[in-house]
Amino acid sequence: MKKAIHELTGWQKSDSVLFSPIPAGNYKDELPAQMLASIGEYGFWNYYMNTGDKQTLKDVYPHVKKYLGIWKLDKTGLTEYRAGGWSWGDWGSNIDIRLVLAGWHYIALKSAARMAELLGYPEDAVKYRTIMKSVKQGYNKCWNGYAYRHPQYQKETDDRAQAMAVVSGLASADKYPALVKVLKKECHASPYMEKYVLEALFQMNEPAFALERMKQRYAKMMDYPEYTTLFEGWGIGPDGFGGGTINHAWSGGPLTLLSQKVCGIEPTSPGFRSFKVCPQMGTLTEASATVDTHFGK
Repeated sequence: MKKAIHELTGWQKSDSVLFSPIPAGNYKDELPAQMLASIGEYGFWNYYMNTGDKQTLKDVYPHVKKYLGIWKLDKTGLTEYRAGGWSWGDWGSNIDIRLVLAGWHYIALKSAARMAELLGYPEDAVKYRTIMKSVKQGYNKCWNGYAYRHPQYQKETDDRAQAMAVVSGLASADKYPALVKVLKKECHASPYMEKYVLEALFQMNEPAFALERMKQRYAKMMDYPEYTTLFEGWGIGPDGFGGGTINHAWSGGPLTLLSQKVCGIEPTSPGFRSFKVCPQMGTLTEASATVDTHFGK
């Protein structure tokens, strides 16, 4: 993971754009949503919390700062749309891309503020948090009382946008009951973004429904007895999405959640020096997990 982080930042372009030529070798396009995800809480900061490797954050922080510098806000305070090389938010349909991008931007800003404080750049942290405040106000202007919908978006309500509001902290807890209702109805995400939908349900203290939705969404994929791997899409062929690979890392989101949320094992300080075990069992009566840390299992 350390090597991957250095590879990503090491290829940064002169105009500050990040892109991912590894492992494809000739890939030149920026996918803005995925780059924000990489430098944010689920990427660089998650690596730090699990390893305690401060030096790597110190190495890459200048690249993070440069990349965030090319992101702007629109007149509502929300993250301005950036198509990048490929405006991709997820496979599938009904993608409220403005809100998906804004969610990833907010998460990246939150991580950058933490990095800045850790590394001794308090003025940067203040700047990031000021931008976060604006994005939060802009995002919540898109709340209609039932769900988050950007005014330019006219299709079915996007489950991804609701999930991003929860896992990022953009949505306040009083909106959770309405958001749960949306997630009981809308199922548009591919396995990539479904991970965050499920995580949002755990965060809203809905473990039973999270497990139910997990089983419903993955049932078709699990019903291929000749395969032991997880697919890029929900099935093979027309249901495969994109390249249609049958062994795709992003489909492993539920495995992360079974450890982190169901068994409840999460670091509370860098490198697992301290941690919590707060199981959300839902309908399960038994679950177990083993997590390797620098201090043992």
